[in-house]
Amino acid sequence: MTSAKSHPEPQMAQRASLRRQLRDQRMALTAKQQTVAAQQLCAHVTPLLQGAKCIAAYLTNDGEISPHAIIQWAWQHQIQVVLPVLHPFVPWRKGALIFVEYTPETVLHPNRFGILEPRANISTLCPIHLIDHILVPLVGFDHLGNRMGMGGGYYDRTLAGIMQNQVGYLAHPVDRQPALLGLAHSLQQVANLPHASWDIPMSHIVTEQKCITIT
Repeated sequence: MTSAKSHPEPQMAQRASLRRQLRDQRMALTAKQQTVAAQQLCAHVTPLLQGAKCIAAYLTNDGEISPHAIIQWAWQHQIQVVLPVLHPFVPWRKGALIFVEYTPETVLHPNRFGILEPRANISTLCPIHLIDHILVPLVGFDHLGNRMGMGGGYYDRTLAGIMQNQVGYLAHPVDRQPALLGLAHSLQQVANLPHASWDIPMSHIVTEQKCITIT
């Protein structure tokens, strides 16, 4: 990934201010604009998912661009869909995510942030190294592929190990990584996004208008 160098902590205030601005902009979109954007997004994302057996998506919150049409497409093509769930099992994984199977019959419950998610149990857990593509909601991005999330660091903490070919539940290195597709509205693109050293790079950033391949 081509990137500006990481910025020191004092510039985190700049990221926080920009995050608020971009969240306000996407929250201002009408329901019709959101629906059209989701349909257009699907047309750009689904060609990247050809051959996938399992994808991780998310349920829309806070004005995020919706992957609903992508989820429907995946189900129609017999691709397993999983959703991120706040890690409920062990205290030292606080701030991380697990991935749980999502089907049309799945019962959803709000987590502590009010975001709907499925209940986690051993039969519906999906190990992260078996996911082919992870759809990651973004708050902001630039043309170089620098990206910014909501600020909680959940995806960064969750993905840090596997991006080094390691996951905690396996004694041996994994030989594959999921492709990371950052999803956003086109209005969330900025000219130059401050980059933090802990940000996990995406393989693509996709909006309702285009797909940026990160090299």
